[in-house]
Amino acid sequence: MKAQKLRGREGRMSSVKILIILILLLSATPCRADLVFDSGHNTFDDNDPYYNEVWVINNAHLDVLGGAMWKLELMNYATANISGGYVEWLFIQGNSIVNIYAAEDTLEMFAAGNDSVAYLYAYDVTYHSIGGIKNDGWIEGLYISNDAPFSFSFYNDVSYLHLNIVPEPTSFLLFALGVLLFKKRD
Repeated sequence: MKAQKLRGREGRMSSVKILIILILLLSATPCRADLVFDSGHNTFDDNDPYYNEVWVINNAHLDVLGGAMWKLELMNYATANISGGYVEWLFIQGNSIVNIYAAEDTLEMFAAGNDSVAYLYAYDVTYHSIGGIKNDGWIEGLYISNDAPFSFSFYNDVSYLHLNIVPEPTSFLLFALGVLLFKKRD
């Protein structure tokens, strides 16, 4: 009887140990996403179904041409070009770079940190320091590529510091001509 109880207790202990090891292994995985790009040059387009989370990590590159995702997260020197598709939340960190040329509908939330940079190819851009989803500011304007209006909120007040607005080519050309004319007058 004592031997049976001892074996039963040992069996439960080994089950608990296995469960703890499984939990530790699952928590040690680098990311929990529906789709992960961790190397090479990749494309996400209209053939891709809706994904809750898409992660681009470890120097991987992603071109978003279409399709839909709730959250796109870049980390560890990843890069992405967004030229189409639906991206609801965009998070970049760990020295990552994203180029935002256009997106279908509205990108709702943008967050950035850890020396990451986003380049937004847009014009008539207005920054509002108050308001948005979390009241940490929001931005609106028009995409250069298709003249479509956009607006999105910032996850926190420092995310705006990681966003660089790239002006439309004609504005840049007019600025350059103005500089040349000004120099000629001297």
